[in-house]
Amino acid sequence: MKALTINIHSHFPDMDSEIYIYNIGVFTKYICDHKIDVFALQECCQTHDAEGVEEALPGFFVPCCEKTMIKHDNCAYLIAKELERRGCCYHWTWSSAKIGYDAYDEGLAVFCREPILKAEECFLSNSTEYSNWKTRKAVGVKTTICGKKQWFYSVHMGWWNDEEEPFSQQMDRLQEHVGQKKENVFLMGDFNSNAGISGESYDYTKNFGWYDTYELAGKKDEGITVPGKIDGWEKVDAGMRIDYIWTREKQGITSSEVIFNQKNEKVISDHFGVIIES
Repeated sequence: MKALTINIHSHFPDMDSEIYIYNIGVFTKYICDHKIDVFALQECCQTHDAEGVEEALPGFFVPCCEKTMIKHDNCAYLIAKELERRGCCYHWTWSSAKIGYDAYDEGLAVFCREPILKAEECFLSNSTEYSNWKTRKAVGVKTTICGKKQWFYSVHMGWWNDEEEPFSQQMDRLQEHVGQKKENVFLMGDFNSNAGISGESYDYTKNFGWYDTYELAGKKDEGITVPGKIDGWEKVDAGMRIDYIWTREKQGITSSEVIFNQKNEKVISDHFGVIIES
């Protein structure tokens, strides 16, 4: 199995549309070339005021909620479209959680090569207000990987020290939701938790019994997924590992590698990606 996650940070003020399309090309080429089985995206956005797509969606789209409106510049839609053009049709879902930068529907997506058996979303934050920038969701799909049914969630968490929306409460909600699943579960995404800080978000997640695939991997690199200062981490002066793929069941992970970090593929976001192979 090859699984990948990246906070793709697709839309932001003064975004260059040519670079946006170029980055999607770099990303989809990697997906097709490496035959990725499943991948999760965070900050996978669309312009709130853009026109909706009326024609049939590319690939195999499965909505995870009733009121999903895909716009023409939706990042997941453009990825699915480019994958299809390259002869790689994926099954996918997408949902937005909130308004970002007062202009974008900030969403999460999951793509997989095998059919989606079920797609769903769940709120992680106390807030469910679409206008609140701290509103958080998780988006998940059940699919068949390596001959067995498994769940894969795209997750974008809040910060440990946030007084209104602390990480611990969001992780509690996520644990309560996925704890009911009979199948194995993977949590993939931007956890906003620095693996180098003990006693906070990273340890809190491990204490629920989750296994960090980076630690399980027989072959791995330094694991740094953010090179320095980004939104929410303005006081950071060094690289951090804050993007993860967690598994509920302990298993053999052949490798864990950071990608789209200039060393391994071109940089396409303010986060690097993570790919694991088992």
